[in-house]
Amino acid sequence: MNIIALKDAETQEMETVYSNIMEKVPSSGRKKCSPTKLLFIQIGQIMALFLLLIIVSALLFIMDSRTSERMNNIVQSILQARQNEKSCCDTYWKEFDKSCYYFEVSQMNWIDARLFCKRINSDLVIVNSEEEQQYLQHITGGVFYWIGLQRLNNTWTWVDGSIIKESSGFWRENEPNNKGGKENCVALTFKGEWNDAPCVNREYQPICEI
Repeated sequence: MNIIALKDAETQEMETVYSNIMEKVPSSGRKKCSPTKLLFIQIGQIMALFLLLIIVSALLFIMDSRTSERMNNIVQSILQARQNEKSCCDTYWKEFDKSCYYFEVSQMNWIDARLFCKRINSDLVIVNSEEEQQYLQHITGGVFYWIGLQRLNNTWTWVDGSIIKESSGFWRENEPNNKGGKENCVALTFKGEWNDAPCVNREYQPICEI
């Protein structure tokens, strides 16, 4: 065997040994994914992200709803407090321009009417303005009511002691006429106009005012 043949044999043997060694070397651990598998992975990631967004949105909606509900409760409480501050009147009383009015349904004479109002810490109504007169006209339609005006020493005097000129009242036409010389108290007619009447008349109802 010549030298060249010997070298070729050694070279072939080394290549065989190298091939055997390489077959035994472990792989790097990475596997090449197919395009289909990679697509499924990407779709899964997108769906997970979408689900996360839904959960976050739902939580934000719940928090916003609770916040809105709390704010609404606060607003309602403030409005109720303001309403309570505005209203000075108890149940069954009517409010107008910072005064409270009670319209009694029982009929009685003028003196008893005033005593009735006194018992509920008020007095017969005093009409101080045209606006108040119009309010009473609107409320008292169809019923006669006593008001806190009477003739004392030939002078029309309110229950608080103040005096009113006869020409300044909201009298019905041709009133006051002091029919029979005994009409010394004043009532609102069914149209809300003033009419002098006997104080002993028991057919009228009182309007009390605070």
